[in-house]
Amino acid sequence: MRGAVITALGLAVVACAPRIEEVVLHRSNCEVCHRPLDPATGVPTGIEDAHPWHPLDCTDCHGGKAFVCATATVKVSGGETCPDDAWVYDQSKAHVPKGSIDGNLRAYSAQQLDGVDPTYLRFVNPSDPRVARYGCGGGNPRAGEAGGCHSAAVDAMTHATMTHVAGELAAPRWRVGAQPTSQPIVGAIEVLDTGAPNECTTPKLTRFRPVPVDPASTEPPIAPTVANVADQYFEKTCLRCHVASFGTNDRPGQYRSSGCAACHMPSADDGLTRGTDPWVDSQNPAHPLRHQLTRLPPITQCAHCHSGGARIALSYQGLREAGANGLNPPHARAKGYPLYGLDAGGLLEDEDTTNGFDETPPDVHFEAGMHCADCHRTAEIHGDGRIHADARCSVTVTCGDCHGTVRATASPKPEWPALVRATDGTLTLNRKSDGKALRVPQLKDAVTPGHPRHNPVAEQVMGLSASGTSHTDTVACETCHSAFVPTCYGCHVTMDFTRYGTSLSTGAQTYGAVEESRRYVSVNDLVLLKNRRGLLAPSMPAERLFFTVLSGPTAPGETGSKKLYAKRPAAFTDPDGSTRAAFGQRPIQPHTIRKRSQFQACDRCHSVGSVATPTNALLLDLTHGYGTQRFPEWACDASNDGGPTPVTTCDQSTDFVTYQLDAVQTREHKPLVVLDPKLGAALLSKPEVDRMRAIVVPEAPPVTYRTAIPKGAAVDPFWPRVTEERR
Repeated sequence: MRGAVITALGLAVVACAPRIEEVVLHRSNCEVCHRPLDPATGVPTGIEDAHPWHPLDCTDCHGGKAFVCATATVKVSGGETCPDDAWVYDQSKAHVPKGSIDGNLRAYSAQQLDGVDPTYLRFVNPSDPRVARYGCGGGNPRAGEAGGCHSAAVDAMTHATMTHVAGELAAPRWRVGAQPTSQPIVGAIEVLDTGAPNECTTPKLTRFRPVPVDPASTEPPIAPTVANVADQYFEKTCLRCHVASFGTNDRPGQYRSSGCAACHMPSADDGLTRGTDPWVDSQNPAHPLRHQLTRLPPITQCAHCHSGGARIALSYQGLREAGANGLNPPHARAKGYPLYGLDAGGLLEDEDTTNGFDETPPDVHFEAGMHCADCHRTAEIHGDGRIHADARCSVTVTCGDCHGTVRATASPKPEWPALVRATDGTLTLNRKSDGKALRVPQLKDAVTPGHPRHNPVAEQVMGLSASGTSHTDTVACETCHSAFVPTCYGCHVTMDFTRYGTSLSTGAQTYGAVEESRRYVSVNDLVLLKNRRGLLAPSMPAERLFFTVLSGPTAPGETGSKKLYAKRPAAFTDPDGSTRAAFGQRPIQPHTIRKRSQFQACDRCHSVGSVATPTNALLLDLTHGYGTQRFPEWACDASNDGGPTPVTTCDQSTDFVTYQLDAVQTREHKPLVVLDPKLGAALLSKPEVDRMRAIVVPEAPPVTYRTAIPKGAAVDPFWPRVTEERR
């Protein structure tokens, strides 16, 4: 009978602290240590209630033994109890034994966590995917007879993209020649999909465990080919963010737990607790902000993982990565402190502090107080129980779900209860953080003359033509409404086989320490691709990798380290047997939406002056994929590589060429990048480019931003510049 009042006050020596607590109630071992009584008031203070929506005891989730009796229990009416003088308050008896854990459990890789005693893993984190059934799902004692709790989410999580991250590995490995197709075959975990196969799923994933490279070998699969070295790079950098492990928890902005708590128990950017648990070191990072779950993970928590890759969480907040030293705008303002693995100058808030204008503003939805979960539905985040091959299938939300189309307004849907129709007929979105109703503008209203919210510019640009067509039939919303597109040109990777690096897959220390650096970063480039829906969309580079490999002696008598090769891109072999650099490019929704884009204008796609000699020819070349001269990279010629063969020399005097990194195709429409077929993306064809250029727009379209093309723009890495001048 827990909680029975002791008739005479007794003193219990508490094993978890060098103090004596006067116990008036038989309290659990958990509470005596983590929520001790205040000496002055007798009120318990300390660890927060992690789950205030439904009463749970600590052991319901964490396991362990909250009530320890030194003698046999005594049967009483309604159950059993312990004699008043036999209660034991002892940490060693209450906690689950650590067992054979070597070092810090939170630093374990996914493979290492698979070997941990589930009872102890549950004690540390009840939401880890391996034990979440007992902490968050139907195996919890409080779940009820029907399964209860969060069983559906827990079951789906084991197959979710955020757990296996297979899509992050598939296309890059295929491009460099490490696997035969872009279909996912490896991930952070091993998992089977038992459902009927379809275009969105893959039948199974094996754990990503590339064979260690031997720099002295010329035999596959251990020779230091670019494909093998790329696999080592992916293994030691790209598996940092998945919920099948706790993450590395080693840098500001990237602290989190595993499983459900990775999102639903947020951490501060510095990893320090602001909670009141007396047994959590407030000066030691890798602790959650508080011992409190949240239904709505804030954008700051999402950013702890989604600050990499497409940098969506950064862009959404109005931040962008800096380029290499000397390649940043002269008057830029940096964040000023290390974050997301970048140094104090690695994140820029403003491109130019002298013009009173923000070139990289936050997304309007961020300014409206919306978090990721306000748009992305539960099935997109938790998964639906299938192994999705990529974001094409796992992310289904579109702008039209809320804003409608030029032909019809949006309608509330049962699967999205936050979108409701107000009494005056307008659509509102109830913000999940506080329930505040946000009015949702409708595209049809903006293009309809006579409507109170009619916008003549919107009608001109997006309205229906006499034939019933609209720009929106062929152009994605984000193409014209993105305030900026973060575009990183050139990723330089040095793999040093004279030093050790940690495998994020297995946790093993193997030869091959990684160093990587960015070079150019632009925010105002528009390079069009067709996205998975066949719409014209902005794009960004993917895996524009240049590898440099260092090794120790590779032959008898050699001493010291040497450079096996430098600035070598992987080679991709086309069906006709020719090879080219395995550079990627992908359509992107950059999450930088504004009512009117700061850098988009009609002259981005259409001719100004004349079709034959447009005054904006340079701008058109950039948009249509032909590139400029602004981002040259002198490096090994991948076309000489002959595919993923053992390493050959690459002499700078004879084997180097200049890559123009903003070009995705030649003027003859020969591809210069490798597109992932799973995404359904495509380069613009010549007829499509010709149709766009055949449209001549005035020098000064009404109410648009001007795209300035100054002298020397073709080689200026900071052009196109944003200007607030309007015509």
